[in-house]
This record gives sequence, structure tokens and C-alpha cells, in this order.
Amino acid sequence: MTTEAALESLEAERARLSLIRPNGPLLRPRDAGTLIVVDRTGPMPRLLMGRRSPGHVFMPGHYVFPGGGVDPADLRLAASFALSDDAVGRLCAGPPSRFDPRRATAVALAAIRETFEETGTMVGAPGSLVIGSGYWRPFAERAIRPSPEMLVPLARAITPPGPPRRYDTRFFCVDATALAHGPVSETPPTDELEAVGWFTLDEIRQLPIATITRRVLVDLEQRLANDSWLDASRPMPFYRVVRGRFVRELL
Repeated sequence: MTTEAALESLEAERARLSLIRPNGPLLRPRDAGTLIVVDRTGPMPRLLMGRRSPGHVFMPGHYVFPGGGVDPADLRLAASFALSDDAVGRLCAGPPSRFDPRRATAVALAAIRETFEETGTMVGAPGSLVIGSGYWRPFAERAIRPSPEMLVPLARAITPPGPPRRYDTRFFCVDATALAHGPVSETPPTDELEAVGWFTLDEIRQLPIATITRRVLVDLEQRLANDSWLDASRPMPFYRVVRGRFVRELL
């Protein structure tokens, strides 16, 4: 799919969503992190995905990568970690000006935490983590220290007005060798995702996925093809609505 065709698909989706926008003020997008875990041990790369329950308000029945909004606990924990200069440069580029290195780290941590809550897998390494209670306690109990520095920024997208949830999402990718706990066959801590598993790119194309997910997959496939998918210095695409139209910029 060409960039122009992808933008046309995103614009068509934006126009459809604008028709169902509820009355009242526009929702402010919430910072969020999504993680694409890539397993390259086989002949074809496989990605970790799951199907959202039909009862969910946001993207019911769609296959998605694990992820979700930043929690205050992620922001507090971010003070104990640091991302590479290249990653921070990618994540803090573009609006808003309030987005700083600590918030960038919190988004990466949110992607790791949500991946565990939705799939039962942990991105990290053996190490201490002092957490009394809360969302990060399972990591502390297993003596797993999360590894946000292993995540590579891939893309960013802001949900257009219309859906009942809006997110300013940073998409990350990480090699499956960074997984410290699993497997996904264990019962995840939450019921956010059903039918969690590993899928090739060809298999994913046949699944019900959001238009933006399909577009980010193209970006990932290009990075996999030129072996730059773990290079945080590479510019990443930014998808958002400007003056009523979807645009693609590079950050």
C-alpha cells in the first residue's frame, strides 16, 4: 500500500467517525503506549496480538497489539529509568511541548505494563524493583525489572475525533528475546484481550484490524525489510488530523 493510499484509507475512516461524534466538547487524547513484540526465530517474523472482547467500547472484536494509557504509577516509576537519547528525540518530537523525557519513559513503561496485563508476558530482566502495591507489583514479586530502554519507537498516531476513547499513541517494537516472563498461554491478569497469540504478517492481514494498525504494520514491514527496526535514530511517522484531514509527518 502506498503512502497516498494509506492516507486515503485513514481519511475515509476519519470521515466515518466524524458522523458519529457525540455532542459536547471534543475528548482530549490520552497519552498511550503500544508494544509490537517481534519473534524472528522462525522463517517468518511473528507478532504478538490479541482480539479485543466484543463487549469493549473501543475497537470491539478487533485484533490489536497490547497497550494502553499511561497511569500515574508509570509516571512515578519513570524517574528510575532512562531511555536512549535517540529514543527520547523521537518520542519528544512534535507537539505538545509539555512532553518531556520523563513522560516519554512513562509511555514506554505503560506499553510494558499493559503487555503484561493483557498477555501475561513481561519485558524486562532479572533485577530488583521496589514497589509496595499497585500495577507494578507483579514485576517486583517476580524480581523482574522492566526494560523500557529496549523499546524502539516505531510510529505515533492520534485518534481522530469521534470514538468514545481517544489516544495519542506511541508505537514501540521490541525483540521477543527481551521477554523475561511468559508464555502467553498462561491466563493474563486481565480480560482485555482474547485469543492471544503469535501471527505472521500475512496472517494479520486476514484479521479484523483497525485502519491505523494496518498502516503501522506497513511501516514495520519496511523497517524489517531493511533491518532498521531496532534503530531508534530513524525518523518515525506521525499520523494525525490537521485542518480536518489526516496527514503523515516524520518526527
